[in-house]
Amino acid sequence: MPRSKDDQAHLDLDGQSHVIVVSNQTFLQDGRQFEYTESRHTLDKFYFCDIARR
Repeated sequence: MPRSKDDQAHLDLDGQSHVIVVSNQTFLQDGRQFEYTESRHTLDKFYFCDIARR
């Protein structure tokens, strides 16, 4: 995703023109949304590993 003015102000982009955006939504058993997060990362420092258990 192209960087925003906020990304440029708060992240050390070092000339990078894009960032990685990860969004997550968590829902309760009755379907109501419990949580929403949006994380923004620089391309050179991003590593993703996801483990889901039920």
